[in-house]
This record gives sequence, C-alpha cells and structure tokens, in this order.
Amino acid sequence: MEKPKKEFMIGNTTIIVHSPLVVMSSEERKQWFRDEWEKGNPILKEIAAAVHACYEDD
Repeated sequence: MEKPKKEFMIGNTTIIVHSPLVVMSSEERKQWFRDEWEKGNPILKEIAAAVHACYEDD
C-alpha cells in the first residue's frame, strides 16, 4: 500500500511529502505530535533539538 503524498511547489522546486500526516486534520496532527512526544519518539526529539538550536544565540 502506497503512503499518502502531497506536492508543494516553491519556485521551480517540487517538494513531495510522503506521510499519513498530510491527510490528517489539524487537530489529528496535533494529537499525533503530542502522542509521539509523550512516547519519546527519538526522531521527533532530534528535529525539535535542531529547530531549537537554530534560535539559540551564539
């Protein structure tokens, strides 16, 4: 079974996201992130740390 996908165009670049998240409502996505955060999803934690690092002062 193929995962759902959504295409975005930014300039001349096509971005294709393959994820069940693209067919979820905003509330379903929020709940998914909450659940995964509570379970300690290591990928989600790494992404959050990378975003946080972008906003830290040098």
